[in-house]
Amino acid sequence: MFLPFSWSCFGCACLGEGQFTAVDKHHSCLNTRAIIEYFEAQSPEAVPALLAGLGPEIAVLADPREFLLEANNWVSSEAVIQMFDNARRITGQADIAFDIGFQSAARKKLGYVQRIIMFAYKNPRSTLKRVQAINDKFNKNKQIEVVSTSRDRAVIRLHWFPHIPGHLDFCRFNQGIYSGIPTVWNLPPAQVVETQCFFQGDGYCEYHLKWDKKSFWRESWLRLLAPWSLLRSTIRELEQDKELLKHKFHETHTLNLQLREKIDKLECLQQTSAAAMSLLFMEDMVQFCLGLLIKFTKLDRGVIFLLDDQEQTLSVQEAVGFDPERLARVRDWRISRFDPEQLIARVALDGSLAVFPQGASGEPAQPDPLLNTLQFSTGLAAPLMVRQQIIGVLLAGVQPGAVITEADREFVTSFANQMAIALENSRLYGQLETSERHYRGLVENAHEGIWIVEVNGVIKFANRRMEEITGAGDLAGKNLADFWDPENYRQVETILAQNREGRVVQQELEIISQNRGPVAVIMSSVPLMENGRFLGTFAMFSDISEKKAMEKQLWQHQKMEAIGTLAGGIAHNFNNLLMNIMGLTGLVLAGLDGDDPARADLKLIEQEVVKGSALTKQMLSLGRGGVFAPKPIDLNALIDKAAGLFCRTRSGVTITRKLAPDLPPVEADPGQMEQVMLNLLVNAWQAMSRQGNMTLASEAVTLSEAFCGSYKRPPGLYVHLSLTDTGAGMDEPTLARIFEPFFTTKDVGQGTGLGLATVYAIIKNHRGIIRVDSHPGQGTTFHIFLPVSAKAVVTEPSRDDAILRGAGTVLLVDDEDGVRMVAGRILQQLGYQILLAPSGLRALEIYRQDRGRIDLVIMDMLMPGMGGAETFQELKGIDPGVRVLLSSGYAMDEEVQQVMAAGARGFIQKPYRIAKLSHKVAEALGTP
Repeated sequence: MFLPFSWSCFGCACLGEGQFTAVDKHHSCLNTRAIIEYFEAQSPEAVPALLAGLGPEIAVLADPREFLLEANNWVSSEAVIQMFDNARRITGQADIAFDIGFQSAARKKLGYVQRIIMFAYKNPRSTLKRVQAINDKFNKNKQIEVVSTSRDRAVIRLHWFPHIPGHLDFCRFNQGIYSGIPTVWNLPPAQVVETQCFFQGDGYCEYHLKWDKKSFWRESWLRLLAPWSLLRSTIRELEQDKELLKHKFHETHTLNLQLREKIDKLECLQQTSAAAMSLLFMEDMVQFCLGLLIKFTKLDRGVIFLLDDQEQTLSVQEAVGFDPERLARVRDWRISRFDPEQLIARVALDGSLAVFPQGASGEPAQPDPLLNTLQFSTGLAAPLMVRQQIIGVLLAGVQPGAVITEADREFVTSFANQMAIALENSRLYGQLETSERHYRGLVENAHEGIWIVEVNGVIKFANRRMEEITGAGDLAGKNLADFWDPENYRQVETILAQNREGRVVQQELEIISQNRGPVAVIMSSVPLMENGRFLGTFAMFSDISEKKAMEKQLWQHQKMEAIGTLAGGIAHNFNNLLMNIMGLTGLVLAGLDGDDPARADLKLIEQEVVKGSALTKQMLSLGRGGVFAPKPIDLNALIDKAAGLFCRTRSGVTITRKLAPDLPPVEADPGQMEQVMLNLLVNAWQAMSRQGNMTLASEAVTLSEAFCGSYKRPPGLYVHLSLTDTGAGMDEPTLARIFEPFFTTKDVGQGTGLGLATVYAIIKNHRGIIRVDSHPGQGTTFHIFLPVSAKAVVTEPSRDDAILRGAGTVLLVDDEDGVRMVAGRILQQLGYQILLAPSGLRALEIYRQDRGRIDLVIMDMLMPGMGGAETFQELKGIDPGVRVLLSSGYAMDEEVQQVMAAGARGFIQKPYRIAKLSHKVAEALGTP
């Protein structure tokens, strides 16, 4: 049976986006029958492939072939398009649709359509004149316009309906039919020329047909002999088939509606399941799934209530299809799971699906506050259950009067199960996301640097602290080899090899920072393993560079203290020797005439003793700080004085001064600070090979606790002094030793190695900070920080160095026999009577016995047994008004200052000249 034109119903009525009524079958199965019969004649083995992939409407049929061969059945345009596509793929012929159309017209199986054409119309022309009438009975996807006809020619236009799916194969199929029509009367095929094509952008398809004329006598003879009774019986058969067609269409329509409903429900469940796996945010997922429920089913409203396990209450989570104002009335409701008046509470309690109104299931209806508030009259309530545990209730409604079938109950139950899984997935994802967010927050804000490295050495993840340590941003994707020098990278490779064996390794390394250079870190590397397979490493880095610097400074501090103690002890004993030499020399000089030839030699001895005394003062500075008489001074004035003096004695040196005006005073010993300045200037001069530029700068600064902590100094206001030279600079090993006594990089005879060690000790004793910045070839800068003094600057009066003689009795206390002998003779020569004591205990005995005639006690601070400080306290106990002059080979340290504060009259450091001793004794006795 062939079909002249693509028979189909008119199309579909659109209800909404993506939704159609069941009237969506565009083609009579005469079309599909023509295609199937073509393949059964040509290659019957290809028929299964021809019927593959025709969509769910065909796939659900028990016997698709039988259905598609029945002329009274109808299919969608999409199914016919797919069949033509399958036919083209099977045969490899691009124009297979034309051949199928031609063969369907040319076959002589004489169905009733062919009988109508042959016995009613008798020739191609009369048939084509009635083509529109035939099309109206069997086709609704186009309008046919017969533009012109003659005995052997015709022009026909096909106006396709654009809202009905179509394809170029439809055009080719019709061309084949038109070409084959003349063969029904045993004429040659018609010549068909298409001048315009709708499927190639024109407004319609236009065909120009030409066929051979039929003999006049033959046509007349056939008309005379036509069996009119057969024609009438054919018409009756056609009418009967028409009624049968209507009945089958009604049945098909009903089945299509049911099929569509099932397909929609299946699609709803399928998309809900997909949403459960993809939409992990609860609000988005619930809104989407409830939207599917309304889109694909007769349900028009839906609301999800979730159960709070702790409070055992139900509350609204999400809803669709409700008036927002009405829904807002129940947003904050907390419905007890045990409230018998609430339908959703009963469903949540017993876990069974319920239909409302309750009378619909035979139960007595009772008022429900929630349903009444939502104006919910007809619908279903289904429990949301996961692993036999109810987590909420789905409330779904339909229009009043709608019938809720058993299929509806089954569908809502299935949908509720899918929703429960989706909600549980969303809840678990929320917990996972929260946990991950907390974990990421901990990792990102951790004090330690963290990175994760893959097996190939590529950094997969790094936190902000790791970026700070490396000085590089966006570490992900970089190779860890870029952050180590060769030596440290060899150690890293060893660590990774141990990680591959499943071992956790911790080691101190130096990582290269792009903005800080080498940074000392402790790397803790943990292997990441899965089923015994090494996936990479998780490493934590603790930046210990500051700790290492503090350890270095502490080590330097302890080393300097140890060296200073040793040097101070040596200097103390050496000062006692110098004291004896200087005292005896002075006594001999005092007894010689002015023209005695030995006088010059004795003066030379005295000068050498002074040089030795200067050396011991430097050594004492390493130990107890030398002579320390702090007072508020103007550091700018001292700097200016020292720089001026240095420039006058050194050529080839330029000193630039950048001194801040109104610099606050510092409390310091002027002599020691001058020594600091001169030592630094000499060191810079020698570093520049005795010519170059120096810069002296001063400013007031506020030091932070972080900066001062490593130096064990309190934060606050400081005066910052800096000296910068243009010398050769120093490397790290040299910088580590520059403050060590007797360490020098100068040639023999160019320095003792005590200059910078003395500077370090003096600044330390002034409770200041000293640090050095230097690099080879870039010069050196010394930084000195001294705490600001709240006192005003004190001007030192000039002193007369003439010898002062006196009278009275002096108790001289010293454990050194030579010192007692020499100092006693000096005091006698100055006019004083002498009492001698070798220890503190003996001094107390003498003072108790002769305190009435003792005017002054000169006492050494460092003595075995009872020292000077303790002896002074005992003397005060005997006589609160006792006059004491302290003496020591050490400088004026904290112990001396405490004794001075307790009432001692003065302090003199050994060795001393006769003139200096005479002035100190006079000051202690209060005589001019």
